[in-house]
Amino acid sequence: MRADIFRRLGGMNTHQPRFTALLQTDGSFQHHTRRSRVAMILTTEQHKYNLTHMTRIPDAQDSTETEWASINHGLLFALENNERNIHIENDNLSVIRGLMLPNSVLKNEYAKYHRYIIMNTVAKTYWTAIRWIPRELNASDKLFGNRRRQLR
Repeated sequence: MRADIFRRLGGMNTHQPRFTALLQTDGSFQHHTRRSRVAMILTTEQHKYNLTHMTRIPDAQDSTETEWASINHGLLFALENNERNIHIENDNLSVIRGLMLPNSVLKNEYAKYHRYIIMNTVAKTYWTAIRWIPRELNASDKLFGNRRRQLR
């Protein structure tokens, strides 16, 4: 994977490590039920394991909030699994832009909140970088479909 297309968010190190974990995150919001969930797939730094996780998000306002929450929860998930060098991929361009451009004006309070929490979490890592990917390449999106089939 080309590492030069990720944008550094922060971390204790200023030089990109040779190996990083890959974290793909996605959010899901159903308007009619107001049900919100986030999903993540973590490929460990040494590429030995793919770890998946999904959780519900209470009181989300819209789908964009679930995307912010997915990155927030995904970073915590990576840290809980002892990953400190992390590349994040997400398919929501407005969220990625809000993180890549620290001076960008965020119109929703939840976006300001999540950006603040995410950047504080990033500071606890050695290296964290992010990039946008098309929805078709976001494997964590498929976790929602699998979960829906299991619930039936």
